[in-house]
Amino acid sequence: MDKLQAVILGGILGFILSIIKDYFFANKKQKTEQYYLAIIVSASLERFISKCLDVVCDEGEYDESGCLQTKVLRPNFEPMNLDVSWQSLKKELLYDILTLPEKINDANAHISAAADYAADPPDYEEYYEARHLKYSELGLIACSVVNKLQATANLPKPEHQEWSPEKVFKQQKEKAVKAIEAREKRQRETNEKLFGSVEKNA
Repeated sequence: MDKLQAVILGGILGFILSIIKDYFFANKKQKTEQYYLAIIVSASLERFISKCLDVVCDEGEYDESGCLQTKVLRPNFEPMNLDVSWQSLKKELLYDILTLPEKINDANAHISAAADYAADPPDYEEYYEARHLKYSELGLIACSVVNKLQATANLPKPEHQEWSPEKVFKQQKEKAVKAIEAREKRQRETNEKLFGSVEKNA
C-alpha cells in the first residue's frame, strides 16, 4: 500500500468514525432530553389528573338559595408553557400531548352547553352529568399519555395499588353514562305519553 492509498484510507476511516461519534452523542443527547421531558410532562399531567379527580368526585353543595353549586374549578393543561425539547418525542405521542388542550376546550364547551340549555335548578343534573363524564374521559386520556411517557423514557412505574385514578375515572364515567341514558329514557317516555295524549284528544 503506497502513501496515497494510506492517506485516502485514513481519511475514510476518520470520516466514518466521526459520523459514528456524532450519531452516538446525538442519540445520547436525545435520550437525555426525552428522559427530562418525560419527567416534566408526566409531573404536569399528574397534577392535571389529580384535579380531574376532584372534578369527577365533586357532587356540589347547596348555596343559600337552595341551588347546587360546584366546589372545585375545572383544571387546565398548558404543555407549551413547559420548557422541554419536544422534538425528542415520537410524533404520535407528541400529538397526543399537544392536542390535549383542545380536547379540554371541547369538553368545556359541551359542559357549558349542558349548563346553558339543558340543566335546570336547583340540582342542575345535566350539568353535573356532563361534567363528570367529560372529565372522566379527559382523565383517562391523561393517564394513557403518562403511561406512554413512562414507557418511552423507561421511567419507574408506581407499585401496584388497589386504588388508581383510572379505576375512579372508569367508575365515574360509567355512572354518568348510566345517569344520562336513564334520564333520556324518562324524557322519551314522557314525550311519548304526551304526544299520545294529544293524538287521542285530536
